[in-house]
Amino acid sequence: MKIKVGDKVKFLNDTGGGIVTGLIDSQTVKVLNDTGFEIPVLIEELMPDYSSSGYQTETVKPETEPKESTFEEEPVYTGSEETNVFLAFVPDNPARLDNSVLNLYLINDSDYFLYYNFAVKGTKKYKSAAGKLEPNIKEKIKSFEINLLPDNFEIIMQTIFFDKKEFDIIKPVHKEINIKSVKFYKKGSYKENDFFDDFAVIIPIFESNLMNRVIENVKNTDLNKVIKQKENEKLNKPKTFKKKEPKHIKEVDLHIHELIDDDSGMSDIDKLQYQLEVFHKEMKSAIKEGYKRIVFIHGVGSGSLKLKIRNELQYKYKQYQFQDASFREYGYGATMVLLRK
Repeated sequence: MKIKVGDKVKFLNDTGGGIVTGLIDSQTVKVLNDTGFEIPVLIEELMPDYSSSGYQTETVKPETEPKESTFEEEPVYTGSEETNVFLAFVPDNPARLDNSVLNLYLINDSDYFLYYNFAVKGTKKYKSAAGKLEPNIKEKIKSFEINLLPDNFEIIMQTIFFDKKEFDIIKPVHKEINIKSVKFYKKGSYKENDFFDDFAVIIPIFESNLMNRVIENVKNTDLNKVIKQKENEKLNKPKTFKKKEPKHIKEVDLHIHELIDDDSGMSDIDKLQYQLEVFHKEMKSAIKEGYKRIVFIHGVGSGSLKLKIRNELQYKYKQYQFQDASFREYGYGATMVLLRK
């Protein structure tokens, strides 16, 4: 199927759709989805949205022309094992901060390439700037007038790490940042740094050294307490619990390793069948116990479990509405069922 920039599309393995805003490579495009986020999607997982009256006739132009997926210059590799990503706020007039423009840079201090999506809260929804960053460089992605910033400056930063050669996988990063804009009026907020000649406000997005310190701290804790806690968690399966806030929501984790201690003798079909049995059991239990909502955490994976669950909801529990659970809490890997208002 031929996809071009501006086409309106639907997701084959998920609900909703969006508009194609860029070409990443011969198999992948960028789609601005219904929630306002620009995400990479395989072309084979898309279909044209013929339900839209504007399809084939209405062309939505992206903000910038799509870049070629090939790299014009050989990237600069330092050989460092550290992987760090920062946001940097640099004023163009440090002497008059109340009348300064704040330049925002994304710093890729690593040997990875980055796909990034920077989103800032507007009046109602988020506005974003997305792109690709080569290893060991910094790039200005936005400018703001300090005196026009809201009191609470809300930012979401998303990054995906990759390379042209073999590389170790790093999980995509989704970080939410809330800054009091009064911080940018104080000269003391701007510090000397390794990336600019000028002072700047540096905010970490991902630091491999920080992750290593966290892992080391975990190793130094009382392992017996950790083991005992894990054993207690496995006494009752499936893992279900009521959230403290709000109390009317029940949450069920359907990952097979949360349901069964040892699944080595089970085929993929056996695992899926067992997960569906747990799904039906928990649905009936939640209805009987009077829950208003129940969230099933199924993960992303191949999408088989998600499709099966939604098929069961559509035909066996059609009196109940269902939708994607909160992206902020679960990403793309959960379905929420509304049992009653």
